[in-house]
Amino acid sequence: MTKKALSYRFLIMLAFLCIYLIWGTTYLAIVVGLEGFPPFLMASIRFLVAGLMLVSYSLFKGEGFPKKSSLIKNAFIALVVLAGGQGLLIWSEQHIASGYASVLVATLPIWFVVMDKKHWKLYFSNPYILSGVALGFAGIIILFRDKLTEPLPAAQIHLQLVASVAVLFGAMCWVVGTLYHRSRPAPGTLYQNLGWQLLCGAVICLLISLSMNELDTFAWSQTDLTSWSAVLYLSVAGSIMAYIAYTWLLNEMPSAIVGTYAYINPVVAVFLGWLLVGEVITTPQMVGMLIILVSAVLINLNRGKIKPVAKAKA
Repeated sequence: MTKKALSYRFLIMLAFLCIYLIWGTTYLAIVVGLEGFPPFLMASIRFLVAGLMLVSYSLFKGEGFPKKSSLIKNAFIALVVLAGGQGLLIWSEQHIASGYASVLVATLPIWFVVMDKKHWKLYFSNPYILSGVALGFAGIIILFRDKLTEPLPAAQIHLQLVASVAVLFGAMCWVVGTLYHRSRPAPGTLYQNLGWQLLCGAVICLLISLSMNELDTFAWSQTDLTSWSAVLYLSVAGSIMAYIAYTWLLNEMPSAIVGTYAYINPVVAVFLGWLLVGEVITTPQMVGMLIILVSAVLINLNRGKIKPVAKAKA
C-alpha cells in the first residue's frame, strides 16, 4: 500500500473517530446547556460562535463572500439540517431523556438506506450493511430497554409524544438535508460553506426562539460558567470539528456507512454517564453495546473496497 493510500485511510479513520466520539458527548453537553439556556436560543448561540469562526477563517484565507446562489443553498441546508435536525433534538431533550432521544436518532442509518436511492444497489446487495443496520438498531433498543419501559406521569405523556415525533422528524430532516448537500453542493470551499450554513442556522434558530417567546422567561443572569462552557464545547467540538469531519466523509463514503455514528454515539453517552456521573451499566446494557459495536464492524467490514463517492457538480 502506498504512502498516499495509508494517509487517506488514516484520515478516514480519524474522521469516523471524530463523529463517533465527539457527537457522542454532545447529548450530555446539550443537557448541561439547557440548564442555563432555552433550546433554540442555545442552538442560535452555538451556531453563531461556530459560524463566525469558520467564516472568519475563510475570509482570512481570501475566499471572499459567497454568491447569492451559494448563500441560498446554504440557507436551505441550515433550515433543514441545523434548525430541523439539531434544533428539534435540542428542544426535545427538555421533555424526553437524552438516552431515549438517542434511540430515536439511531433511526438515521435506516432513513439513509431508505432515502439514499443513489446507493440502493450497494445497500441492498451488501448483506453486511443490511444486517449491520438491523443489528445496530436492535442493540440500541437493548441498550435503552429500561428507559423505554419506564412509566410516565400522565401530565407528561402528551409532551413526550410530541417530543418523540419531533426527534424522528428532525432525524428525517437531517437525512434529507445531508443527501441534498451531497448531491447539490453549493459553490465554494468546505469551510466557507459550513461557516455560512452555521450563520444562517443561527439566524433561523433565533427567529424560532423569538416566535416561541423564549426570551420572555429567560434572563442572562441565570446562565453560569457551566452552561456557557457546554455551549462553547458544542460550538467548537460539535459544530466545527465533528461537522467538518461528517461533511468530508459524505464526499468519500456512502451515507448509510457514515450514518453509523448514530449507533456509536449512544454507547459513548452511556459510558460518559458511568464515568462522570457514576451511573450503573447493567448486563443488558453491556450486551446492547457489544451488539452495536459488532454492527458497526459489519457495516464497515468491506469499507476499503467501496469506491469514494463521486463528487457532484455545483
